[in-house]
Amino acid sequence: MRIMKGSLCLLLVLLAGIHVWAQSQITTGAIQGTVLDPSNAVVPGASVEVKEVSTNFTRSQTTNGDGRFVFLQLPPGRYTVTVSGKSGFGTVVQENVVLTVGQTISLNVGLKLVAAGDKIVVTDTPTIDVTRIENSNTLDTTTVSTTPILGRKFEDLLTLTPGVAITQGPDGDEINFSGQRGIFNNISLDGGDYNNGFFGEQLGGQRAAIDINLDAVEQFQVIASGASAEFGRTAGGVVNVVSKSGTNNVHGSLFHYQRLEALTSNTSDGKPLDGFHREQFGGSIGGPIKKDKLFFFGSFEQIISNLRRPNLSAQLGATPCAVPTPTIFANEAQIAGNSDCQRLALVNFYKTRFNQEEGLPVNHPIRNSNVFGKVDWNANAKNKVAISYNFDYSRNENQTFDVATYGNSANGIEGPSKIQALNGNLFSTLSNNKLNELHVSWSRENRPRAAVDSKIPMDTGMDFVNAFRFGNPFFLGPTVDEVFWRTQIRDSFSWVAGKHTVKFGGEWMHSDNAQVFRGFFEGRSIFDSVPGFLRYASPAAAGGFGPTTGVCLDAAGALKGWVTWGAPFNETCPTGSSVGGPLILYLQGAGLQGPATDAAGFSDIANEDYS
Repeated sequence: MRIMKGSLCLLLVLLAGIHVWAQSQITTGAIQGTVLDPSNAVVPGASVEVKEVSTNFTRSQTTNGDGRFVFLQLPPGRYTVTVSGKSGFGTVVQENVVLTVGQTISLNVGLKLVAAGDKIVVTDTPTIDVTRIENSNTLDTTTVSTTPILGRKFEDLLTLTPGVAITQGPDGDEINFSGQRGIFNNISLDGGDYNNGFFGEQLGGQRAAIDINLDAVEQFQVIASGASAEFGRTAGGVVNVVSKSGTNNVHGSLFHYQRLEALTSNTSDGKPLDGFHREQFGGSIGGPIKKDKLFFFGSFEQIISNLRRPNLSAQLGATPCAVPTPTIFANEAQIAGNSDCQRLALVNFYKTRFNQEEGLPVNHPIRNSNVFGKVDWNANAKNKVAISYNFDYSRNENQTFDVATYGNSANGIEGPSKIQALNGNLFSTLSNNKLNELHVSWSRENRPRAAVDSKIPMDTGMDFVNAFRFGNPFFLGPTVDEVFWRTQIRDSFSWVAGKHTVKFGGEWMHSDNAQVFRGFFEGRSIFDSVPGFLRYASPAAAGGFGPTTGVCLDAAGALKGWVTWGAPFNETCPTGSSVGGPLILYLQGAGLQGPATDAAGFSDIANEDYS
C-alpha cells in the first residue's frame, strides 16, 4: 500500500519591526543586534565577528545601513562577539554569549570614542529571547548531566517543562503534552525525524531501555505549544534533541551505576527481590582530528540487568494445598476451593500432558547497548558539515508480562531490536545575508517480538480470580516482525533583507512500514474455572470430561453437575437446568484452515510526505 501526502506548504515568514527578527531553527541558534555610537545613532559598516570558543568556529560580517547584524545557523555553544567601528571608535568584545538550540540572542552594542586599539570587554549577556513566540524550555548540558533520573531515559527529563508528563500509552510510557496523546508529538535528533512509525513515539519505542544516550546530548529543546512551521507534522509537542560535538580539547567521561539486591527495598507486597541486579555503564570521548577544522565525538552505554520472579513456583494464597499432586479425578473439591491446589494441579497437568515446565521461577534479563558517533567539519569559511549516527540494540527476555499467575510459557522476547539513525547537515553561507541549510537523514527500526519457546502453542487462560495463563501470547506466537525505515531530505533558505528575515524551504520524506501481525496465531481460549479447564482437557468420558464437557446450572447460576454431550455419551442436564460450557471464549487465527498464515497478517505501507 502506498500513501501520498501532499501538504506542499511554503514555509515563508515575513517578520517586520524595529529589529531584524531571526527565526527559530531546529539544530542551531542565532545572534543578532544593532551597533550604536555614543549618541545612540546606528553605525553602518561596523565589523562584527562571532567565535565559538571551544572550536574557534568563526563567522564575520559588517552591519547594514541600519547598523544591524544577524548571524543565523550558529551551532549551540559559548561565543565571543567582537565589534569594531570605523576610525575613532574602539572595539567592544562581548564575552560569555551562551547560545542554546532554537534561541535568538539580541545584542545592542554601544561603541565608545576611545584611543585606537583600546578594547571594552563586556561579560554580561541578555538572557531573554525577545523573538520567541512559542511555549518552550531548553535543557542544557548541565541540566542533562546533573539531574538525577532513574534509568537515564531522556523522556524523564522532559517533565521539567510545565505541562509535560509521562503517561501510559499503547506501547508503554509515552510523552504527554497538556493532555494530548503521544502520537501527536514530533521528536527529532540532530534535525532528523526520530519518531516511531507505528506508535508515534520516539524511535525504538518503550521496548528499548536506551534510545538516546544522555552522554551524547548537548541540549533538549522542549516546545509544548506554538512550534514554528519549520518543525511540522505535529499537533502536540516538539522534542528537539541536539547531540554533542568534539572541540579543540580532548574531553571524556566514564560512568557506572549499580543496583544490587541487598541495597534495594522490597516490592510493594512486602516480598524481597530475588536474583536482582542492574549494571548501567558507559562513557564518552570527543576532541579534534584537525584543530579548528575537524572534530569527533563518540559515546557508549550498556545495561545488563536481571530480576527473578517466583510466579507459579511459589505458594499461591494463604493456605497451602494439602495434596502435593492434586488431579481433577481425585481432588476436584480441593482444586475448586483452594488457589494453591489450582496452581499445583495446572503445573502437574502441563508437565504430565505436554512435558512443559510451568512451575519454575521466571528470569527477566535485560541486555541493551547504545553507540553514538559524530563528526563535525568546518570545511571552509562558508560551509560547515555535521554527520551523526545513533545505534541501539536490545534483547529483553520475558519482558512482555510480569504477572505472578502466568506460567513460564506465557511470555515473550522483546527483540533483538536494532534501531539506527543517520543524520547529515550542511550549513552554507552564500553571502552575508543569504544562508542555506541542507538536511539528509536515514533511519531503520527493526523490532521483532517472539513468544518464548514452549510446547504449548495456544494462548490459554482460566479462572477470573487468579487469572492463570499458559501458552504463546496470542499476539506474539511464534513471532511478530516489524521493520520501519525512513529517508528524509529537507532544505531551508534564509534571506536577511533590511529589516526583514525571509525563510522558506521544502521537505520530502519517504517511509515504509512492513510488519506481520498474524491474527490470533494458534488461537486464544478462556475457561471459566480451573476445574472446568481440567475437565475439558481430559480424555473424553462420561460425567463431564473431554472437549464436549457441559456444565449444568440452576436458575441462580449455581453448579448442579457435569455432563458429556454427544455420542457415545449423550448426557443431558436435569430438567430446569441451563447448560453451559467451561470454554467461554475461543478465537481462531485468521487462516481459514487452522492457524493464521503470514499473508493474513502482513502489511507493507509506504508513505510519501511533501511539505
